[in-house]
Amino acid sequence: MMQYNVRQHRAVEIQNDVVRLLHLVDAEQQRIAADAQHVLAAVLESGIPRTAPVDCQATLARMKARYPAYLTIEVADREGTVWCSTDPRTLGISVGDYGTFQEAMRSNGIVLGEYAVARGIGRPILPFRMGYRGPDGAMAGVVTVLLDVGWLEDDLTHRNLPAGMAILLTDRNGIVMARVPARPEAVGRPLPSDMLRTLLSATDTQTIEVVGLDGVRRIVAVSPPRTGWRGTMLAVGVDRDAAMAPVNEAMMQSLAYFGGTLLLCCLGATWGLRQFLRMRERMHDTALEMASVLESTTDAVAEVDRDWKVVFLNDRAKALLPYSSSLYGRNGWEAFPELVGGTAWDRLNHAMMEREPVEFELLGPTTGLWFAARAFPSRKGLVIYFQDVSQRKQHEEERTRLNRQLEEERTLLRAVLDHMPSGVLVAEAPSGRIVKVNAAAERMLGQPLPRVIGAERLYDVPIPPGFGPHRPDGTLYGGGETPLARALLAGEVVEQEDLDYHRADGGVVTLSVSAAPVRDADGRVVLAICTLRDVGERKAMEMALHQAKEQADQANRAKSKFLAAASHDLRQPMQSMFLFSGILHRHVTGEQGQRSLEMLERGLDTLKGLLDSLLDVSRLDVGAIEPRIEAVALAGLVDEIVASYTPILESKGLSFRVAGDRAVSVRSDRVLLGRMLRNLVENAVKYTERGGVEIGLHLLDGKVRVEVADTGIGIPPDQLDQIFAEFHQVNNPERDRARGLGLGLAIVQRLSVILDHPVEVRSQPGRGSVFTIDLPLDQAEAEPPPNEAQPRGDGRAPLALLVDDDAIVLLGLRDMFREWGYEVLIAGSTDQAVERVREAGRFPDAMLVDYRLREGRVGTEAVVRIRAMAGAPVPAMILTGESGPECEQDAAQHGLKVVRKPVTPRQLRRALDRALEAGRAKDLQGTPS
Repeated sequence: MMQYNVRQHRAVEIQNDVVRLLHLVDAEQQRIAADAQHVLAAVLESGIPRTAPVDCQATLARMKARYPAYLTIEVADREGTVWCSTDPRTLGISVGDYGTFQEAMRSNGIVLGEYAVARGIGRPILPFRMGYRGPDGAMAGVVTVLLDVGWLEDDLTHRNLPAGMAILLTDRNGIVMARVPARPEAVGRPLPSDMLRTLLSATDTQTIEVVGLDGVRRIVAVSPPRTGWRGTMLAVGVDRDAAMAPVNEAMMQSLAYFGGTLLLCCLGATWGLRQFLRMRERMHDTALEMASVLESTTDAVAEVDRDWKVVFLNDRAKALLPYSSSLYGRNGWEAFPELVGGTAWDRLNHAMMEREPVEFELLGPTTGLWFAARAFPSRKGLVIYFQDVSQRKQHEEERTRLNRQLEEERTLLRAVLDHMPSGVLVAEAPSGRIVKVNAAAERMLGQPLPRVIGAERLYDVPIPPGFGPHRPDGTLYGGGETPLARALLAGEVVEQEDLDYHRADGGVVTLSVSAAPVRDADGRVVLAICTLRDVGERKAMEMALHQAKEQADQANRAKSKFLAAASHDLRQPMQSMFLFSGILHRHVTGEQGQRSLEMLERGLDTLKGLLDSLLDVSRLDVGAIEPRIEAVALAGLVDEIVASYTPILESKGLSFRVAGDRAVSVRSDRVLLGRMLRNLVENAVKYTERGGVEIGLHLLDGKVRVEVADTGIGIPPDQLDQIFAEFHQVNNPERDRARGLGLGLAIVQRLSVILDHPVEVRSQPGRGSVFTIDLPLDQAEAEPPPNEAQPRGDGRAPLALLVDDDAIVLLGLRDMFREWGYEVLIAGSTDQAVERVREAGRFPDAMLVDYRLREGRVGTEAVVRIRAMAGAPVPAMILTGESGPECEQDAAQHGLKVVRKPVTPRQLRRALDRALEAGRAKDLQGTPS
């Protein structure tokens, strides 16, 4: 009876030991799996899958040196192609056909794969997979951590396991991944169906008897897939016969001698007792082996009896628990009163009372450490396995915080992009795949949307001809020519490039496109962002404005042409009136007649001023004025102005004076500068009724400031910016033509821009105005004013050739030149002029030629032919009413001065004298000494 009880007791001990060994091995495998999961989480949280391939390879190479050798890390794109790995042999291999790969693409968590031989490596592996997202939030691929199952088998083989013990590890489908002792022929093959059904029917708290792959019957504890290592099955078994052999041997030998003699019974009893003691010693050795296993595990292990007294602590438990040396024999709840009433209290009491295993996590109140604990009923009470998971909890909390922060940022970014009025496209490098399109871009581009940038095929569906982005000239962009493609492929920054996008629905939208690359820390382009703005309305407005401006410009040019033509037609008879009024002075002797003639000339001067203003405006509008910058002596120019306007000012009882240094020379166009000063003086004369006008000349830091000051009515402050507008006049509502047309200051302003002579004005109403012009100082010595013309050396009167196709003007000029003491030849055309010179038998001393002659001929032709006949540069001038640039350019090519009709006799005489003086200077330069 005692032996039978010993046999039962031994069987229970074996079952408890097997369960304990199962949980020890399972805990070790769970730790290895946790390492793989932590590596997977670290890779994803660090953003490694979103870096460039070169950067990813470099980062994984550094990680490989720190992580266990039994782990391999792979990163695959959404098609399953591995593009980054710690093992170069797997690069380029496709894993997209694995079912767990597709499951990971659909899931947000970690997916445990099935047993397989790793492609490219050739080792049996167990994969842990998890999908990663791209910048747009969509799944972009899968990160896989490969656990080398062969390494697991080697690790278990080298552990100090009890004799007769066997460990079996399969995947969820019953495929053998590892077995100890090793059976290479079984690895990678499914378990027999009967054995698989038996193992799957067990729970992790029961033991069963199973015939193993080697034909040995074992007492087995099983951790099935539903509770085991996340889809794997772990079985730990002990050879039943080997474990029970000491008891069976003792019982059989005792029964063999039981029928002996009483003496032998005593001896047999003694021998049986010795055998029993030997069996107990073997059991003790087995217990020591089990203790050795408990000591070798990385888990902390503690055992308490049914009174909660601590009966066992391994070294790991001693290192983690405070005051561990004093815990043996003490009540665990008394040693740790802070745990009473908490999670540990509830779960451990449940395990002790119900004899069921439990799992839980708790935060140590005194240590501040997190522990993952599992408790299993044992013969004595409870065996408690616990691990320090503080670092894992910190990582999980940090990962949760980062995920929450990342999701908040994604939500914010998504909201900003979706509500932006501008369209946004984001493409990733180097694939060129579009990863983000906001709602505004979808509205602008319509359907279908681009799929890939920088490739020949941009869309997932067939597209109609002419669909897509076009340049302003109508040509279609190529695959790598759009702004986004250039930013992504070449790193170019594109600013507001206009293009026309032809939509599939037939609509066309005009877009202003900007694109910029996004670079990583090493300067490599990883993304490109493109913004789109619909500028169709703006373009339409610009086109309308452009058309309106064109129409306004055409109207302005038409106005200028009309004014130019009208002024030319008016100048011809006016020129005749000037010439004949000048001739009449000698024939009108009475005081009344002279007064009437003076009034006539004054009216002609006013009319001339009006026409000159109209002509100047038309010439400025058509761009017919090209300044000739030269040294201009201010003394001569100012003297001419003083001589012209002194009689007018004296007739109004006004003074006219010049202040400052006259002996200066400036860089300007003499004619245009004179026009500016005359207009300013004329403006001052018109608006001054008392006091006077003054011209001031002042040297200021390398420039000359000319001031025209008056004591007139002044200019209101609100009109200072308006006085330079065309036809604007101060205090002239009745449009008195004696005050002109209001064009004088407009001409001054335009000429100041052409000559780069800034004009400013300051004024006080009722006290007068001051206009200033800043002129650049000429450092060279100014040329002296021309002297009066000298008579010919032979005593004969100088000969003048006059050419004009208007007979009245021609006769007036003839009489005027005769008044000046010239002999005169007149002609209506170039051929007639040549004929007259031949008939005269002498060459003219001066020529005055109209520019526009009949039959499309021009006056410069006559000058060229007469000079060729004379063999000398005969002094000549062009007298014309033309306002276009052709006359100016033609005259400049032949060195001729242009005088505009109408011109007064006095002005014509001065211009003639200057031309003659210039001709004499050339003759002197050409005469040999």
